[in-house]
Amino acid sequence: MRRSEREVTDPAFMRAVLEEAGELYVSLNTDGAPYMFCVNHFFHEGEIYFHCAPEGRKIDLLRRDPRAGFFTATDIRVEGTTTRYRSVYGTGTLEPVEDSGLKAAALRSLAKKYRAPCKFPVSEAKFAATMLIRIRVDSMTCKFSRPGEGPRPVPHYAE
Repeated sequence: MRRSEREVTDPAFMRAVLEEAGELYVSLNTDGAPYMFCVNHFFHEGEIYFHCAPEGRKIDLLRRDPRAGFFTATDIRVEGTTTRYRSVYGTGTLEPVEDSGLKAAALRSLAKKYRAPCKFPVSEAKFAATMLIRIRVDSMTCKFSRPGEGPRPVPHYAE
């Protein structure tokens, strides 16, 4: 990292950014350029989860090569000629979650984080039509830019 004074290695700080951020950008490998998409996510016990349809381009790419990059940021604002932010980026391996109990719990956690008006339990058809993906994190780095202060933990999402 070029600006090492902005790097944060505190796992609690990284967790707070991942829990507070609304969007996660994921990039998969293609034969040419990277394929990037945005998802709702939640972070639990060192892993990132998101849901999607069980078919489509991202699923095809995931099956060919499950390695991915990811990025999220929060507190983004421009002050004069400087942009302030807290961000996390890293790499990991994507895998579908097959365990129905974990899938149900994860979908509830996603709904709670985003205050979605979902009703549980969902129908069997809707449950089957939703895929849960886990990102097993291989590496993660956090960076911040705040005026006159070091990194600060943020109250994290309570389950």
